[in-house]
Amino acid sequence: MRAKPFILTAILVLVSTVAGQGAPWRPHLVPNNLRDTITVQIVRHCSPAIVSITAKRLVMRQINPFGNMFWGPIGIGPVVAVPADFLGSGFIIQKDGYMVTNNHVVDQARSISVTLSDGRKFSAHLVGNDPEADLAILKIDAKQTFPTIPLGDSKDLMIGEPAIAVGNPFGYSQSVSSGIVSAIHREIHEPNNPIPLKNLIQTDAAINPGNSGGPLLNAYGQVIGINTAIRGNAQNIGFAIGVNRLCELIPKLMNPAHVNNVNISLRLTAIRTMTGAAHVHEKVVVAGTKTPAVIAIDGQPTPTLVDAYAALLKITPAMKTVRVRFADGVTRQYPVSRIPPSPVVLKAEKIMGAMLEQLTPALAWKYQLGVQSSLLVREITPHSVAANAGLRPGDVLVQLGPYPLHTLHNLGVLLPLLPHAGEVRAVVVRNNRPYRKYLRFP
Repeated sequence: MRAKPFILTAILVLVSTVAGQGAPWRPHLVPNNLRDTITVQIVRHCSPAIVSITAKRLVMRQINPFGNMFWGPIGIGPVVAVPADFLGSGFIIQKDGYMVTNNHVVDQARSISVTLSDGRKFSAHLVGNDPEADLAILKIDAKQTFPTIPLGDSKDLMIGEPAIAVGNPFGYSQSVSSGIVSAIHREIHEPNNPIPLKNLIQTDAAINPGNSGGPLLNAYGQVIGINTAIRGNAQNIGFAIGVNRLCELIPKLMNPAHVNNVNISLRLTAIRTMTGAAHVHEKVVVAGTKTPAVIAIDGQPTPTLVDAYAALLKITPAMKTVRVRFADGVTRQYPVSRIPPSPVVLKAEKIMGAMLEQLTPALAWKYQLGVQSSLLVREITPHSVAANAGLRPGDVLVQLGPYPLHTLHNLGVLLPLLPHAGEVRAVVVRNNRPYRKYLRFP
């Protein structure tokens, strides 16, 4: 087992001797100090950008009717929703605090907190997620800069090359394990995910519950994968999502249209090339065009695609246009507008007089609501059907007639029937208590 640091060291001898001034950080040999290995240096350098995540969500528990303790599998007693903490890991990829984790770590989270290696704690919010790919982008809620980890390349991994996993297994934050890339192109099926995860990296670096979302690093301190799963009945068989899959999904995960309801007539992609063992060159370009590289958006440098989309997420509809500077010195302006509400929302406002929004766990936590789904009432039109029924902003509409409302799609199916229904019973949650209201249509 002690031979692994020497293997890591040998791989980097040539690179450490030719790295020039201004080159990316690289671990190096330390003369007369066999303890300060490449692994030690990588962990020391990368740890400030690796975080522990605590996601709070509601779970259903059966309680003891004769006391306050949770009941075992006896089958009696009421079932209630109680808050529970779920642990995971993540890593920061952009200086403003954008970070990566697994979707299953933060799925249905009412609140998210992250702890840095120096002990500082911050709240964070979900920016975008892809359940099928099991990836999510979070943003730390702080206006300051953070250390980052560079993204490597996972398309040319070598079986047997060194791999380092850092994360929060079982709540033991900043835990490090090392091993090798055991295999590539693996496929696994995860619980609650009907789509199998494909093209995974298999590693024997120890990965345990709580490591999910943390980085799998190569011998240059670059992220090559996002730790995501383990084989529970085996030892030292873990899996990571290749970092190239993350790079492909950045435009979706950080899409201003989904995050801020801002439409920007600009789609970006990255051309990533690799020279040598670990020099990843990234060029941001306008998707589907032959324009030169994008080097700044509204004055913010865009060396990577993540930086470019972080800049786009600062754009508001009030700006009307966004300025994009290209490598040839040309600056172009692209129009900006607000995305209108969905047809279902507009139709509900017209028929009922209520402006509705899909309720999410994060919104439920923000407004201290006792439900995590259904439809949040944002505005009520005076003298409308909803106003006459006594609905108020802040109510959560959970049912129309006998039909529960979990999503706007559920509402869209019912809306055409309402004007002909005469009177419809609605159930709303207000101050965490259910109330019956009656919508009367002329």
